[in-house]
Amino acid sequence: MKRFGIMISVLSILLTGCSKNNETGNTSVITVTTAGTLSTLLGLSLKTSKTLIVKGTIDARDFVTIRDSMPALTTLDLSAATIVDYSGTLGTAGTQNRDYPANTVPTLAFHNATTNANKTELTKLSLPGSATTIGDSALMNCSGITTISIPYALVTLRSSAFSGCNGLTTITLPSTVATIGSYAFSNCGGLTTITVYPISPVNLSQSISVFNGVNPNTCILYVPSGTKIAYQGAIGWSYFKNIVELGNGAV
Repeated sequence: MKRFGIMISVLSILLTGCSKNNETGNTSVITVTTAGTLSTLLGLSLKTSKTLIVKGTIDARDFVTIRDSMPALTTLDLSAATIVDYSGTLGTAGTQNRDYPANTVPTLAFHNATTNANKTELTKLSLPGSATTIGDSALMNCSGITTISIPYALVTLRSSAFSGCNGLTTITLPSTVATIGSYAFSNCGGLTTITVYPISPVNLSQSISVFNGVNPNTCILYVPSGTKIAYQGAIGWSYFKNIVELGNGAV
């Protein structure tokens, strides 16, 4: 009886240890309490996780882990994570000392400019809900992505942020977006619908070839009710031949 009790205790300990980070099969649910420690928390799951759900606080070092050390990853959910600032040489933009601001999906988050490797195996991505900026070339050439969740808090979309994401068929930009950089959606040839919620068209007069490579004849631009004329006359947005106002069964 005593031996049986010991076996039950050992089994309980093992089960507790297995569920610490809620890892099931090829899915890992990780809570990061100290930014920069995602790699350590994942351990052996780095190489095998196909689905990763991250909660807690992360920084540019954790994006390096996701980008460079998780070859099997196809689904990434960061919606419940918060990006904090980081200053140092271990971030996404190379080995030079650099500041990475809080609430910003960092520059080159999913594209390694040093090795020219792209996160092409990633198909589904949910970005942190509190992120206000998507950095330069953050998702450049991530051609496998077919579904992406843009944060409702997004204000700034920097240059080439989605360049080469030709697996995307639809994208939605919230009303908070105020700046879109050059080439932000260049070579996103798979886009068939773009839905934008800013009442006034985002000023693209200083941004080059934002939608270069998107078919202006087949991609439908959905805009807020009553703004079609404004978008038809706005630099960059007038590129689209099919501009449709939201509502009245349009979407």
